Amino acid sequence: MKFSLAAITGFVSAISAASLPNAFTLVAEGGSTLLTDGQNAYIGANTTTHDILILRGGPNGLVSYTAKNGVPTAFQNLYIIENSVSPVGLTIPHSGAVPEGGNLTGFGVNEQGLFTHGGKAWFAIDGYGDNPVREIYWYAAHSSEYRSEKLYVKELKNYSA
Repeated sequence: MKFSLAAITGFVSAISAASLPNAFTLVAEGGSTLLTDGQNAYIGANTTTHDILILRGGPNGLVSYTAKNGVPTAFQNLYIIENSVSPVGLTIPHSGAVPEGGNLTGFGVNEQGLFTHGGKAWFAIDGYGDNPVREIYWYAAHSSEYRSEKLYVKELKNYSA
């Protein structure tokens, strides 16, 4: 049986997308761990008002989050809104509802260790100003108001919560 380069590349991409660790955090280019307010993801937010965004990889590139003091059934799913520049979001606890154009699946990690969606590491931060708190965006429509941000997957070994 012969495989084309495209078939092999697609197979490798599928394996990569499925290889998110059981538990992980995301670390931005400057070394900051992403934090959350329970709805969105941030770099540089205050750790007294925001929790570390500890994520869990699931089937088909599904990624979930459970708040530090949340019950296990109050998990939330990470989503992006395809073909847009919009904040990376978390669903409401106990709900899988996403905005129109939202996608819950397809998250992965590439060979460089970057967090991806659909094989693309298209994440960005809002603007270039002096505010140290930066919201994380999915950057599919591209805009000069946003700056690309590499998000590295950092596995949390022996993590249970």
